[in-house]
Formats: sequence, C-alpha cells, structure tokens
Amino acid sequence: MKIFALLILSISGLSLFAANKPVPLKEGDVVPSFSLQNQNAQLVDISTYKGKWIVLYFYPKDDTPGCRKEALTFTRLKKEYTTENAVILGVNPADSASHKKFEKKYDLKIDLLVDKDRKLMAMFGIGSFLGFCSRDTILINPEGKVEKIYRGVSPEGSPVDILAYIRAHRGR
Repeated sequence: MKIFALLILSISGLSLFAANKPVPLKEGDVVPSFSLQNQNAQLVDISTYKGKWIVLYFYPKDDTPGCRKEALTFTRLKKEYTTENAVILGVNPADSASHKKFEKKYDLKIDLLVDKDRKLMAMFGIGSFLGFCSRDTILINPEGKVEKIYRGVSPEGSPVDILAYIRAHRGR
C-alpha cells in the first residue's frame, strides 16, 4: 500500500512539474529580449542585433569533435554571414572560461554564450541529456521572430544550409 501511495504521489508530482514547464517558442513567435555572457565574460544583449539575422546554434560541449567541426565551419563562413547581415552565436551551459579556452585553441571568430541556468535552452525547447544540450539551431529573422528551428543538425552541413536559407530569403 505504501509503495502504491508513493507511486501515485510521484506521478502527481511529475504531472505538476510538466504543467509548470514553460512552452518553448515556435516558428513565427517573437523572441523576447535576453542577455548572456560570452567567452570574454562580456554581456551580449540580443537587442544589439535588431534588424539582423541571428543564428543561435546550441552545441553539446566545448572542444569535442562535432562541436569543433561546427564552430570551425561557422568561423570559416563568418565573412559570408556578415555579408548577408547575419550574426552567429554559439550557446551551451559551459562557463566563460571553458568557452574562452575553446575559442583560443581553434582561433574561433564567433561569440560563445553561457547559458548556465539553461533558461535560453528552455525558451527554445533545446533538449538535454547527461548535462549536454542537443545540437539544435534557431534562426531569428531581422524582425525578431523565430524563422526556422533546426533540430539535431549536422555539425558541418548545418552552417552551410542555414547560410543558403538566409540568402534565399533575405529580400522578402
């Protein structure tokens, strides 16, 4: 009987937890303003990029093979993104020191943002497993709305595909 009561309480608690979970943004939603620290411990305010395409790419961990490939591909394409009026921001829960070490080791040319409390991950419905966030990318259009959500992306192909999407949709 005690086990049954504990099971019922556990299930009730889980459903209460799920009911309080924020609903992630979806394509077409306006992105609220937010600020996060980058690898240099400087605050990056998303409103600074109003009128630009914003690529928020979430990656599992600094200095792992797939994350290195993705960061280096975005770095290699940064000039082309800039030409298209776009900014690239990498995000994961690691601290500024970890991001800085990753940036310096590979001479990355993109901001890496710290989402220690995972609020930004929750805002966009970014999954997490064993402390690592999923490899997802959120594309925000110049009007400040979620343009596209890319789930489970390829570390090398995604930066190229997103750049092609921006080029195809830049003059709408």
